[in-house]
Amino acid sequence: MITTLTLNAAIDQVYELDSLMIGQTNRILQKSQQGGGKGVNVARVIASLGGEVNIGGFVGGLNGSKIVELLQEENLQTEFIQIKEENRVCLTIINQQTKEMSELLEAGPTILEQEWIKMLKWIETKAEHASYFVLSGSLPQGIQKTAYATIIHLLKEKGIKVALDTSGDALKKGITAIPFIIKPNEDEITQLIGRPALTHEDLVQAGIIFQKLGIEHVCFSLGEQGALFVHPSGVYKVNAPRINVVNTVGSGDAFLGGLIYKLSHGADHTEAYKWAVACGSANAAHKEIAKVQRNTVEKLLEEIQITKIKEK
Repeated sequence: MITTLTLNAAIDQVYELDSLMIGQTNRILQKSQQGGGKGVNVARVIASLGGEVNIGGFVGGLNGSKIVELLQEENLQTEFIQIKEENRVCLTIINQQTKEMSELLEAGPTILEQEWIKMLKWIETKAEHASYFVLSGSLPQGIQKTAYATIIHLLKEKGIKVALDTSGDALKKGITAIPFIIKPNEDEITQLIGRPALTHEDLVQAGIIFQKLGIEHVCFSLGEQGALFVHPSGVYKVNAPRINVVNTVGSGDAFLGGLIYKLSHGADHTEAYKWAVACGSANAAHKEIAKVQRNTVEKLLEEIQITKIKEK
């Protein structure tokens, strides 16, 4: 069983406009809505591929009820902790003329101490049945920046492999607990190492630093250029398949979902890396967020190659 944790769950809404005119009235051509948050997206992809996964997190208010309703409509397994405050709404605006995407992200609720204690107890319970845990997304207000580090230590004591995908102080402090997988982007690497990672070699050197700490898989998604992976056996480059990019929102989550799905099924790391890139690409080729189809992923895999570019 794979468990994903979304501490700052949201309603994801996508508005499509013919064009976006700031300061003027804009007519929406199409609207879509789904339960969201990075961990939810990861779980959605794993389930689409045929994996067994359940979703944890906080829900509260009318937005929280809507999130649960939307996920149940997708037949996704959820076990949320109820909170006093309201969940957030995250809005993506797609400008059809320019193909540009703009995101408006609410901060989310403030979590009370007793709600956080309930969450930690729930995590301990789920740890009895999970092999992988995915910790994704921002931390809601009211929770210390060490929250992910605390969870990682708890889960590692029980022999669970943990993937961490977050940013800022939550990432910095989470890395000190040595998760099994991290997937920082270039901005996050800059924050971690204190300087820009301008080249692929800069990313590789940063990845080697993290890998030497004991992190098994350090993953860098490079969009249309594919991805770089730093592993104890070496550094790998995976090319991206050719696609017509429609919506990149959720592609990083799809990337992580594909990686976890294959690793949890005993695949070699090189095969898992190819699936990560294929799932990220499949997401970017469609309007819906983190809704990939296995046959599409398998077709994209035919175009994907992996090359070891550096020995360890």
